[in-house]
Parts: sequence; C-alpha cells; structure tokens
Amino acid sequence: SPTASSTPTPPPPADPFLPSAFDDALLSVFRWTLQRQSGVSLPHVEGFDGMMAELHELRRTRGVDELERVSLRTMTALAGPIPFVHRMVFAENEASPALLAWFAKYLLPFLVGEMTLTSTTAQGVDDASSSSGILGSGGGLLVERCRVLEGSDCKGICAKMCKVPTERFFAERWGMPLSMEPNFETGACQLRFGVVPATLEEDATIPSGCLGRCPAAGGEGGCD
Repeated sequence: SPTASSTPTPPPPADPFLPSAFDDALLSVFRWTLQRQSGVSLPHVEGFDGMMAELHELRRTRGVDELERVSLRTMTALAGPIPFVHRMVFAENEASPALLAWFAKYLLPFLVGEMTLTSTTAQGVDDASSSSGILGSGGGLLVERCRVLEGSDCKGICAKMCKVPTERFFAERWGMPLSMEPNFETGACQLRFGVVPATLEEDATIPSGCLGRCPAAGGEGGCD
C-alpha cells in the first residue's frame, strides 16, 4: 500500500469559509464541467463535498495522471477565448501578473477559499499585502486555507488536479508562468504569477508518499 508521510494535519480553521450565492453558482458550473470532462458523477453527494468525492473516485479508478488531464480540459473549456486574448494582448504587460492575481482573488474563492494579495516574493501570511490599491503589491496571492487541500486530504489531488495543471494552463494558454507552493502543514498555498515554477520532482513543497490522513494511504490507489 502507499507509504504515508509524517506531514501533520493542519489545525481546524478558526473561521471556516462560508460561500456566497455567487460562489455556489460558480461551483455548480465548475462541477458540471468537471463531470462532463471526467465522466464521474455522484449526484447523491451535494456541493463541494460532492465534487471532492468525485475527484477521489476519479483518482481511485483512473489514477492521478488522469486527474491532471481532466483538470486541464476543464479549465480550458471554462476559460473559452479569454486566455488567447490575454496571450496576444496583455501577456507582455508588466502589470499582467498583478492583474491576474486580482481577478483570481475575486473569482476563485468558491474553489480554494479566502485569498490575500501579496508580492511575488512573499513567504507567507506575515508578508500578505495590506495595500488598498486595486492590484495590491503585484502578482502574488496567498490562499489562506485551501478548500481543495483541506477537503480532499490528498497530496495527489492537490498536486495533480490543482497545482500541476494550473501551472501548465497559465504557461501554455495564457502565456504567463505561475508558481503554486502549497503548505501541507498549514493548508495555505502561495501563488506567484510571472514566476516559473519548479518541476514537481524538484518542488520542496511537495512531501513524499501519501499524507497520513489521505484515503489513498489505506491502499485505495496512489498519490504519486
């Protein structure tokens, strides 16, 4: 069975994320598209928990590499022509990393939870930007407590459904490198638009083996 890592479980959040009606609508569209791309649907489990259950079923039955392919197809289907327009018009603009971070902050809480604008050199929540400017301090975004990581308890879903395909999606489709650095001890994730990410094999933020709390650690397929 998969080897479990010694990465500790993050403490319970002091203020759990409470989705708005807008977040719920975005989640419904995202989950519907994900179901169409994966062929996995568990309609008896509602909302975000249902999507997490579907991702675990996809990982268990088809492996983590299929998670990456499905995620990339889902993002491509949802984005439409917007990445092409950005690549052709805005990719070389020095404000583009900050602009993408700003849009992500307001569009993606339904998926990852609350986010704070930071610089691309920020090292964690202590460096979060308190700037009131529309673009914050430029290109960084701190996910304070990732819903996907916390909801899945799975390194494979974090790395192969979120981190790797999202970095690839922005590099290939938007013309914008993106580095995503999850913290499996705190549940946070630092995003840096305009920064080339390390390869998965070289990324020090990714622990070896399954998380001790991951369903796959009990033998339901692997996380790597």
